Amino acid sequence: MPINSNYKRPQIVAGDLNTPVTFFEFKPGSGPNPGEVKKKMLYKCTALIYNPSMKDRDILNVAGTKEAVTIKIRDPYTDYLPTNKQKVEIEDYRYLGKVWEIVDVSPDLENNDFVKIILGVSS
Repeated sequence: MPINSNYKRPQIVAGDLNTPVTFFEFKPGSGPNPGEVKKKMLYKCTALIYNPSMKDRDILNVAGTKEAVTIKIRDPYTDYLPTNKQKVEIEDYRYLGKVWEIVDVSPDLENNDFVKIILGVSS
């Protein structure tokens, strides 16, 4: 089989997706107190985490976030569909204790194998 001379290495490879992230949602607790909530884990995977681009910052300014990151995960297709009603925890020492809200979800138009998710913390 001849070697394809037009081959280009993918920009994101498996070694770049090295930070574990957990997607979850809050459910009302079964207790009598109205403020009680309980986490329900929806999906866990590894992601590429980086600072938001200028286009992402425009979206974040409208949402009024104080701190933000952008993550890329492999497209889970129908196994999991992220929405802005869910939250994310990033398992990295720089982001410990922070619960991130999903601000925007979009398919990566440059590479259909990934989903780009903008996360923000408002408080």
